[in-house]
Amino acid sequence: MKNSKQILRKLGVYGFDHLELVILASLVSEDPLLLIGKAGTGKTYLLNSISESLNLEHRHYNASFLSFDDLVGFPYPDSDGKEITFLKTPATIWNAESVLIDELSRCKPEVQNKFFSIIHEKKIQGIALENLKYRWAAMNPVQSMNGDLDDSYEGSFSLDQALADRFAFIIEVPDWSNLSKEEQDLVIYPAGEGAISVATIELLQLVSMVRPKFLQQIQKPSNETVAYSRIISTLLGEEGFRISPRRARLLARNFTALFLVASELGYPLDIKSKNQLYKLGLRWSLPQRAWKGNIADHVIDSAHSECIRLVIDNNPSDRWLSEFLMTPSLTSRIEMLLVDNIEKEIKSLAVMQMIKQDSMARVGAFVFAVLPILESNDVINEEALNELTSIAIKIMKVNGEMEWRERINESGSVHPEWAACVHYLGTMKDDNALRKKRAKQFFLYLVCNKASVSEPEFIEKELNECFRCAENYIPSMSE
Repeated sequence: MKNSKQILRKLGVYGFDHLELVILASLVSEDPLLLIGKAGTGKTYLLNSISESLNLEHRHYNASFLSFDDLVGFPYPDSDGKEITFLKTPATIWNAESVLIDELSRCKPEVQNKFFSIIHEKKIQGIALENLKYRWAAMNPVQSMNGDLDDSYEGSFSLDQALADRFAFIIEVPDWSNLSKEEQDLVIYPAGEGAISVATIELLQLVSMVRPKFLQQIQKPSNETVAYSRIISTLLGEEGFRISPRRARLLARNFTALFLVASELGYPLDIKSKNQLYKLGLRWSLPQRAWKGNIADHVIDSAHSECIRLVIDNNPSDRWLSEFLMTPSLTSRIEMLLVDNIEKEIKSLAVMQMIKQDSMARVGAFVFAVLPILESNDVINEEALNELTSIAIKIMKVNGEMEWRERINESGSVHPEWAACVHYLGTMKDDNALRKKRAKQFFLYLVCNKASVSEPEFIEKELNECFRCAENYIPSMSE
C-alpha cells in the first residue's frame, strides 16, 4: 500500500513506510516477528523504538554471545533444597513484556533451538513467561542470499526450518539503495542517533483498539480469508515451496490482522485494495527467506494472481470447481460432492475433469467407493454417471491380461508389480476379508490396464479411506 499513515516516522524510524501495515499487524496479532537485513539498516532501532513507544518492559539480547544464565538468572536451591529457583536480575527474561533476540543467525542451529520455546510457546525451562507479549528477532541475510562477495556475512547461518516457521511475519528490511531521497535525508540527520522515541498515543490507541477485534475475528475468520490461505498454500506447494499447516494458519491470522489495521487506519477495502493487501501480507509471511533465500517474485505474483482469480474475481460455482480439482484428498472431494450446495452440472463437470486429470489409480479408487452413493442421490448428470459406471464395470469385471517384459533366459517369472501386490495382500489381516477382497480386485484392474502399482500399500490405503468416507453417507454399508 503506497499511502502510508507514517506512524513509524513519528517514532523516528524511516524507510519502513511500505512495511508499516505489516509491522502494525504483527503488533496487533502479537505473533512472532523476524526482521532480516544487512548491517546498519535499523532493524534493532525499529524494534527497540516500538517497545519504548508502547511502554513495554523490554529485553534486548545478542544471540551470538548470549549465555543461558543471561536469560534465566543464576539457579539456586530453595530453603528446603527440593527445588531450583532463579535469581532474577534486571536483564533476565522473567518480567519482560517484549523480547528482541538480535543476531539470531549468528548462532548455530543447536543454539538457535534454545530460543525455540520462547518464540513458540512463551516459555523457558517449561515455565510460562506470564508477561511476555511480543517475541521479536533480527538477523543478517544468510550467505546463500548474497550474490555479492563483498557484502557477505561470515558466520550468518540459515535458520532451522522449524524455528523459522514459528515466525508469523518474516520481513526484509530495506537497505540504503531502497530508500527514497527524502528517507535518505531523514536517516542521515545526525540528531537521530541514539534518540529515544517518545511514547505516541496514536500507536498505543491503534493497538489497543484493534487487538480486541482481532481476538474476536480469529474465532470466526472470513470465508474469503480462509479460502485465500488454503488455495495459496496449495498453489505454492505445487511450485515446490512447501507451506506447512501451521504456516497456512498463520497466513489466516496475518491477513485478519492486516485487514483490521488497514480498516482502522481508513484504507479502502475495495477489490483493488484487497488484492494489494493479500499480496503484501503473502510476500512477508513466507519463511523460506530465513533458510533458503527468497521465493522468486514471479512465482509469488503468479500464485497470488491465480488465487485472487479463484477467491475474489470468480463466481461461487467457478471457485468451487477450481477448489474441487485442486483438493488433493479424495475423501475431501467425496465430501464436497455430497455436501456442498452446488449445481448438478458444475459437479458433473468437476467429475469429468477429474477423470481426465487424475491417475487411473486415484480415479478408480474414487469411482469404486462413491458410485453407489452418486447413483442413489442424484448428485451428477446422466453423462457423468455413465462415465463413472463404465469405469466401475471395468473394475468389477476385469477382462485383460498381465503383460510385462522378462529378462533373456529368465522363465517362470511373475509380473513384478503384481508380485508386490500379492505380497502386500499377504500382510493384510484375515479378519478383514472384504477389504482384502476389494484390494485384490482393484490391483487386478490396475495391473491388467498397465497402470503403475509400484506402491500397493499406499494405493490400498487411499482406496480404503474412500470407502470409509462413503460409509458416512450409506449407513448400511459395512466391512
